[in-house]
Amino acid sequence: MGQIARTDAELVEASRRGEREAFGQLVSRYQDVVCAVSYSGTGNWALSEDVAQDTFIAAWRQLGQLREIGRLRAWLCGIARNLARKARQRTARDVDIDDDVERGMPALDASPFDRTAQAEVDRVVRDALARIPDAYRETLVLYYCENRSVREVAQTLGIAEEAAMQRLSRGRRYLADGVTDLVERSLRSASRPRKDLRAAVVAALPHVGPAPTPRGSNMWKVSVAAAALVLTGATASVIALTRTDDTKPNAKPTTTVAGAASTAPHAAHAPAIAMAIPPTPPPHAAPSLAATDEEPAPVVVPKPTRDRLGLERGPSRGPANAPVTIVVFQDLLCKYCGLVLGTIDELWDEYPGKLRLVVKQFPVHDAAKLAAEASLAAEAQGKFWELHDAMIAHQEDLSRDAIVGYARDAGLDVTRLADALDHHTYASALATEVSSGTEIGVRGTPEFLINGKQMVGNMPIADFRDAIDAALAESAATNP
Repeated sequence: MGQIARTDAELVEASRRGEREAFGQLVSRYQDVVCAVSYSGTGNWALSEDVAQDTFIAAWRQLGQLREIGRLRAWLCGIARNLARKARQRTARDVDIDDDVERGMPALDASPFDRTAQAEVDRVVRDALARIPDAYRETLVLYYCENRSVREVAQTLGIAEEAAMQRLSRGRRYLADGVTDLVERSLRSASRPRKDLRAAVVAALPHVGPAPTPRGSNMWKVSVAAAALVLTGATASVIALTRTDDTKPNAKPTTTVAGAASTAPHAAHAPAIAMAIPPTPPPHAAPSLAATDEEPAPVVVPKPTRDRLGLERGPSRGPANAPVTIVVFQDLLCKYCGLVLGTIDELWDEYPGKLRLVVKQFPVHDAAKLAAEASLAAEAQGKFWELHDAMIAHQEDLSRDAIVGYARDAGLDVTRLADALDHHTYASALATEVSSGTEIGVRGTPEFLINGKQMVGNMPIADFRDAIDAALAESAATNP
């Protein structure tokens, strides 16, 4: 009879006692998802293997600080994202690793023309993947690189099969016409990691030992230090990412602020961290004290005010009686609004049946107003999410004709939609949404209300979790 597989909890406890082979089993169990996250974060095959190995070694050192064994997968992925970001920052100033070498192809076997052509293909693929939010990009990488079914991808990521299918679909929408096939072929042709991660990691473990469990701490106090560096630029060979993982960096959440309407739409693909701007405090919020690093107390919009302004009505998904309602104010040209949707999808999987998302249009850019009107017109046809997701995925072109094209692909009545755009049928409704947001102090996008508590920017997922957990606790206390 074969040996019965040990559970994660058993392997973690054994690893904490110093059993390296037990930890090796964890490496084998999670190396695929860690490698996918590492490549997704670096855009470099060879570098991603090193990041994956470093991830497991860092996890070994910090095993004593893992509080919830049920979140082991998410914990490992968070470490991988942080280390990938650190590695990307180091290599951004260096010459790129030769693509032929990192794919295992002897450089002498390729002609200069073939090498140049392959380098251009890799550049196009990296740039295309850079546009996709983390959650969607990781799903694409697992699906194509690992040649897995949607069900297997869902199991690897620890999400529902339906959620994996949705992420895969949304990820594809971010790929421009003519590039989708190229990206898919490139990812499919990528070889699996050549390095025997289990052997490499276990061989390195004798030189380090698992840390004891500290009191009143968590592992991110160590790993966040490296991830909190602020990016000042990026090269074409580097994947541009935002902070949507388990870390809580010191930098303010990223937003697009009202008054920045002159920003060109093409800026939507610049590194998010480089444009981090603290939003203007709402007029009814207590002003922050000068010469202090303390955050102002969060503003809570009372339920009667939310009801009067209709802030929790409109395009939504999730059960109507969900204990937590998240309202997002968005500008369809705001890159952070697109990126944060990946974070929200991750939360959706973590809190099944407990969340409801409501979308409010708050165009900061003048060029986003027509797209906002189009979203309201799509809602009237019962096709809000279809057109919304298409526009978010194609922020580089939200012209009138482009919007009509996206609507056609999404199955809308384009004659009816075009007429609404040409006559600005929903301009008044849009003005009402903007006025409602302005009244409660919205100044930029994305901004959120989580059961009335205002939060600003493309925040780390940990901040969302804290707010959701607090809202759930309050809801349980008031509605036992």
